[in-house]
Amino acid sequence: MENNFEIKQGYGHSIIIEKDGTAFSVEKGPDGDIWFNSASGDIRLPISFCSRNQEEWRSYVIFENLMKLIVGRYILTGDDKDDYSLLPKDFIDLESKTITWHSDSEKDNKLELQFGKKEIIVSISRDENESNRTYDNSIKVRIRTSGSNYEYYYQEFEKFFNELSSFAYQVESISKRYVSPNETKSVTQKNCLYLKKIKK
Repeated sequence: MENNFEIKQGYGHSIIIEKDGTAFSVEKGPDGDIWFNSASGDIRLPISFCSRNQEEWRSYVIFENLMKLIVGRYILTGDDKDDYSLLPKDFIDLESKTITWHSDSEKDNKLELQFGKKEIIVSISRDENESNRTYDNSIKVRIRTSGSNYEYYYQEFEKFFNELSSFAYQVESISKRYVSPNETKSVTQKNCLYLKKIKK
């Protein structure tokens, strides 16, 4: 059975990704910060490279580009070998191919991107040690564009957001241009009735 995958524009500067009933949004705030948001608590959403759904396949490519840019900078700048780096210790795990971003806000929510076998798994969750942890409340992870513990790595997320936003706009534009045969028939019938009234 083929997975049901959808990417669409939300309110304001936001993009919604949904697959098999699990959804999250990515949005840009007025200050330029980027937010990953799950409205229904902890989520784990796999985006497949092998999907027959072109929207899912293209979304996979965009997330893959994000991960490659971050890991590429991490290795090329020597951050992977810098014992005195101020970056969070669990930021990049090369062995498990996982990027972890703890929210740049008062809440220790986290975003995880894991590169698996022909899929990228996007996880949004609360810290397991949080005392008032609840599983069904919304979770937001902030990618701060200034003053972040992750220094300049937010730049890759900005490129990612622009690419994802452009793709979501493309998808929506195409779907608006498409008119189903039933809709066409309905419009034609209405026009015919209108012309008959005029002739009378």
